[in-house]
Order: sequence, then structure tokens, then C-alpha cells
Amino acid sequence: MVLLGLTGILIGVVLESAAASIVAGILGSIVGGFVGWIGGRRYLLFVCFGVLIGAGLGTLSGDRDILIIAAGTGGAIAGFIGAQLELFLGKK
Repeated sequence: MVLLGLTGILIGVVLESAAASIVAGILGSIVGGFVGWIGGRRYLLFVCFGVLIGAGLGTLSGDRDILIIAAGTGGAIAGFIGAQLELFLGKK
């Protein structure tokens, strides 16, 4: 809940809107609670690592827009990989 809520707040900061920060933070917390409730913690860790790797590579460009796109793309690709690993390896 904290991770996705903080992500929502940061989206509002990028948009430079206090209202967007509040709304996106609340929605992010709700989605984070749902992900935790259905047991997707390990999947979410894959996404977090993907975002960090994408953001790290995006900083090399020096452009804020590229950084945002690279972080989102890294999270999406890691999410796909995490979903496939969960599917093929199964829960133990």
C-alpha cells in the first residue's frame, strides 16, 4: 500500500498538482492493498526492481521525460517476466 500510494503522490508532484497527488495517492493505496490481499507481493518486487533498473538506465540520458518512460517500461517488462515466473514456477 505504501509503495503504490507513494507512487501516486509522486505522479501528482510531477504534474505539479496537489489535488492529483491526493487522489492518485489514495487510489494507489487502494490498489496496493488489493495486490497485497490477493498475494502479489513477490510479483510487486519484480516490478520494483524493473522500475529501478529502468530509472537507472533512464538517468543516463539526462532527460526527465526519458527517465519517466524508461522507469515505466522497466516496470512493465519486469511485470511480464514476474507473471510468467509465477505461472511456470507456481506457488510453493
